[in-house]
Amino acid sequence: MPHDDQKGSRLSLLLFYFLAFLLLWEWLRPLDNFTNTKHTGFFIVFIGLTFLLTFFRMRWFVTVPFCVLFTLISIHILFYQGSIFDLSWVSSFLQDVYLNITLIQSGQWNDMIPSFRTLLFFVLLWLLVYLLHYWVIYQRRILFFFMMTVAYITILDTFTPYDATFAVIRIVVVGFFMLGLLYLERIKLIERIILPKTSVLKWFLPLSVLVLAAVGFGLAAPKSEPAWPDPVPFLKKITNQNQVPAGESKIGYGNHDESLGGPFQQDHTLVFTWQGKERTYFRVETKDTYTGKGWVETDTGMSYQLSGGNVENLWFDHKVATERKVIRVKVDEHYGYNHVMYPIGAKAIQPKQAVSLEMNGNTEQISPISEQAGEVRNMGSYTVTYNSPVYKLDELRKVKVRNNSDEYTFSDRYMQLPDSLPERVKSLATKLTQDHDNMFDKVKAIEDYLGSNAFTYETEKVTVPKDGEDYVDQFLFETKRGYCDNFSSAMVVLLRSAGIPARWVKGYTSGQYKEAGNKNGSIYKVTNNNAHSWVEVYFPKQGWVTFEPTKGFTNPAQFTSSDTKDSGSGSSGSPEKTKEEQKEEKKQPEKKEKQKEKRETAVSKKPSASHTNAGTDWYLALAILAVLLVAAVLLYVFRSLWIPVFAVRKLKQRSDQHVFFEAYGALLKQLKRRGLPKRDSETLRDYAKRIDGKYDSKDMSKLTLRYERALYRNEDSAVLWNDSRELWENLIKRRWS
Repeated sequence: MPHDDQKGSRLSLLLFYFLAFLLLWEWLRPLDNFTNTKHTGFFIVFIGLTFLLTFFRMRWFVTVPFCVLFTLISIHILFYQGSIFDLSWVSSFLQDVYLNITLIQSGQWNDMIPSFRTLLFFVLLWLLVYLLHYWVIYQRRILFFFMMTVAYITILDTFTPYDATFAVIRIVVVGFFMLGLLYLERIKLIERIILPKTSVLKWFLPLSVLVLAAVGFGLAAPKSEPAWPDPVPFLKKITNQNQVPAGESKIGYGNHDESLGGPFQQDHTLVFTWQGKERTYFRVETKDTYTGKGWVETDTGMSYQLSGGNVENLWFDHKVATERKVIRVKVDEHYGYNHVMYPIGAKAIQPKQAVSLEMNGNTEQISPISEQAGEVRNMGSYTVTYNSPVYKLDELRKVKVRNNSDEYTFSDRYMQLPDSLPERVKSLATKLTQDHDNMFDKVKAIEDYLGSNAFTYETEKVTVPKDGEDYVDQFLFETKRGYCDNFSSAMVVLLRSAGIPARWVKGYTSGQYKEAGNKNGSIYKVTNNNAHSWVEVYFPKQGWVTFEPTKGFTNPAQFTSSDTKDSGSGSSGSPEKTKEEQKEEKKQPEKKEKQKEKRETAVSKKPSASHTNAGTDWYLALAILAVLLVAAVLLYVFRSLWIPVFAVRKLKQRSDQHVFFEAYGALLKQLKRRGLPKRDSETLRDYAKRIDGKYDSKDMSKLTLRYERALYRNEDSAVLWNDSRELWENLIKRRWS
């Protein structure tokens, strides 16, 4: 029976909903830490509003449209551009839904795009709100969900970087309060009593003292060191598996870089193939603001349309020598982003599909104009003409680091550092650069330091900084291990600390050699494994120069000098060597195929991509488990609808001496599930009369009389059952209300 005004005040009902909301909120809090789920505020607001609608007993024709509308608006804000009133994005979204449904049918769970995952997550939360409503208001029980929440949080605390210390405390406090208050409500219902407020207060105060005392004792009690500090290696060892630990993310491009760190696993999903005569990095966007945990773009900037696909030179001074290059890109049809991947120096971008492009003035991301963004899943095939820079080391070494920030056009944006940055980071930057008198050598000193043996490239044992701990500071002084996000972020922060303008760039490396191709150059394939981040440094009167601090990667930028010793410039690439490699690829394809296999084998051992925001296997497994759990609970909740069908099929065809007794017992259970249990003080005849009186019928009394004849007079129960079968079937299938 529901909790109504006669059996409990509206205030207590609101309290139960609020406590249930707090418990469900705890399931959402960790998502930012170990999955690619961002902007969890949308989900929190959604469950809060859904609980409110349930509390005010809104009808389905209000609740359903509201939840659907809120879900669509949230998805548009998160994944689509342009006005929400431009319904073209709805058509694109429905196409994505249809595509993802086909992926589910074919078992390709990992290929689902983020917008569809978000839709499924909203549906899951909606179901959970209903289930909590049923458990709390109808059943007045919360123990099962409480224990599931505790298990969920403690597993995350054990197997992922999420720190659940305070989460456990919150869950225990909320859960114990709900258990105590719901137990009181069950007593009031069973005993049919109405307690005065003073009696309720007498119950509530000792409960509060007990809960708070238990929590305080737990916090104050001494804690021994864990006997099993890291269960993941142990589990991998005893199961002989090399699976990626829970909490790791898959590699690939993602929209959000606010919270970097944590392990990742390899992902060979194809992103695009390209053809060209020279390897290059493919930019997607830049970020200028370091927060201490990751990167954000504080000013989204004005986007301007690229007339005819032509791109203004934003990167080099006219003095910098360039070489004209052309590459042809083909994006995989399943790639879920519609941005352009392009080399620095892009001059013209010509898509094969009819789409107009625009560039964000701050992030330099190129994508379809807002009017077309919802219609374009990804860029498909396009051609990029770009000017590849050839920097002169002599000119770069003429540039001095000046204390007057007004000398730099980009000073304010690309010299930003958070106030919370530890002083030892700035001291390290000064120490590394103080022996050099020009900007280039200072930059190389920092790049070489990060490439030294003091640092290790690592993708698995990578930690997430704790609250109050700086991401770069942790990498430079504590762990000294990480992947490209660690190295590139550290270099930008050190450069800015040394007075050198720099920015963080993300995109893809050139990928792996695929085949020789034709006169247009060799063909390469780029997968999620090739997602990467690197550094661009601004040199006055020269422009932006690419640097590569991550160990194991080669800078694609070209440097020349009159001194042959400097031509390589550390990790910088040599143009002559690149041409020789291309000739070798054309002349010896078989040899290249062998080299290709070696490179692909080495991918799992050497750095090839950055930590990303793609969906994780752990998140997928958790989602599937949650769906199965919800399905099981729904079957239990609505058992009064489907159990009669099975009971009829099981008993209808039987004609033995025991079937009548089993059938009558099944009917009593069904009536109890429908909220009409037999009272202890009632006889079967009294109970049957009450049922018939409630629904203006005599069916229950007729069946009961025949049942008593079989039970007490020992008449032939098989014959009586044969006469009563249809009557029993109508009763057990009846929709009691």
